[in-house]
Amino acid sequence: MALYNISGSATRDNLSLIAVIMKAPSTKIRFEEVQKLLDYGFNTFSFKEFGKKGDSVKDISINKGVKSNIEAVLENDSGVLIEKGKDRNIEQSLVLEENISAPVSAGQKLGEISFSLDGEIISTVNLVAKDSVEKINLFTMAKRVYYSWVDLLRS
Repeated sequence: MALYNISGSATRDNLSLIAVIMKAPSTKIRFEEVQKLLDYGFNTFSFKEFGKKGDSVKDISINKGVKSNIEAVLENDSGVLIEKGKDRNIEQSLVLEENISAPVSAGQKLGEISFSLDGEIISTVNLVAKDSVEKINLFTMAKRVYYSWVDLLRS
């Protein structure tokens, strides 16, 4: 007796699923079972996207730099497969490096952001510097002081 196998895939709302049926007694049954599995998956689960690579999370102050702030961005895309309805229980925590001083290079880790569900961490992504910040030097300090005086005299 010949048995029928199938692997099927589908994508809905940014969620891709694969269903595999083996040893089905007929072609009609194998298609019905794949459809049931995919429907179950799409009705029960969803993909929760937390952010994309390069999304800005926070401006962080920098000590001794030519710029006083730097933009912290996500190092990678972040998301998780989750049971529908549970996304309301997700908590976010942000941990940043303390006293960040220049020089800071683009892509340097500045901290991390974690997402947890019911006390269990489900995703963690590094926060990195979007741009580089050079260390302030004597010339740049003198230039800042000069421009500050000019601004004071104008007002």
